[in-house]
Amino acid sequence: MTKQPTNSDLRQQAESAVRQAEDRARYYYSIKLPDAAIDFSLRGRCAGQARVDRNGDTNLRINHQLLAENLDDFLSNTIPHEVAHLIVNWQARKNRQRPRPHGPEWQAVMQACFNLEPKRCHSYQTTSARIVPRPFLYSCNCREHLLTSIMHNKISRSYQALCKACRSPLKFIVKQQA
Repeated sequence: MTKQPTNSDLRQQAESAVRQAEDRARYYYSIKLPDAAIDFSLRGRCAGQARVDRNGDTNLRINHQLLAENLDDFLSNTIPHEVAHLIVNWQARKNRQRPRPHGPEWQAVMQACFNLEPKRCHSYQTTSARIVPRPFLYSCNCREHLLTSIMHNKISRSYQALCKACRSPLKFIVKQQA
């Protein structure tokens, strides 16, 4: 029986893979790419997100659940994929360019720097990541609706949600227990 890595172990492995990919890019392109801030709060079907701020700070968001379920592939493919986005966007920001997310610049980084096939999407099983709680009960003229916290918050801030069937406004009833 193999021991499952702890959350701390997973985060350390992911951070180490990010730093290795950044170092490889710094060496390959002779650039001063800053260390990315890493956040493990991403949820849903997306494995990772890369962002470069206007001031040049780099940020990576990683889906912890998909990291845990697909560790080896995540470390060897997804992390370089996201770091390639950082490299392209970090270099483009100097000229105020906005390269296409999976365009030729990104593809070139994937092939030249990381020796990886530039695949746009992962193939991880995301069924468990797609289950979204819907604890907010609303009603209209024809039936009841269970809504997510995101939609509930929108409606709370004066968004008018209508039933697709009867076109009447949705009215909040109760938050259900999970």
